[in-house]
Amino acid sequence: MSETEQHALYIQNQHSKTLPRTSLTISGFLPGGRCLAGPLDVRIAYDDGEVIVSEPHFHIHATGATISIALTEFRHILIEELDALTADEAELGPRLQAELRYLRNLIRTA
Repeated sequence: MSETEQHALYIQNQHSKTLPRTSLTISGFLPGGRCLAGPLDVRIAYDDGEVIVSEPHFHIHATGATISIALTEFRHILIEELDALTADEAELGPRLQAELRYLRNLIRTA
């Protein structure tokens, strides 16, 4: 590897160490004795000093001052969304029915 290529690789590695995280895979337990049925890829964005965590299918999201806080809130919101949609299941339109199916496949009782 040439000196120029080595320098470019060094710069690339240094740059990647300072970039904020933009995605993450989560798994495990959720509030209320539930858990994710499998790994879930979430997106991480940053806006006006806040961290936004969202899932890519229905854009369910949560915010927090840090990634950890946003992830904790996101886990709560997944359960709240599942419970709210389940309570209104008979009145849901097609898009919300699809979201409910998605959440039921995503979330299991632990």
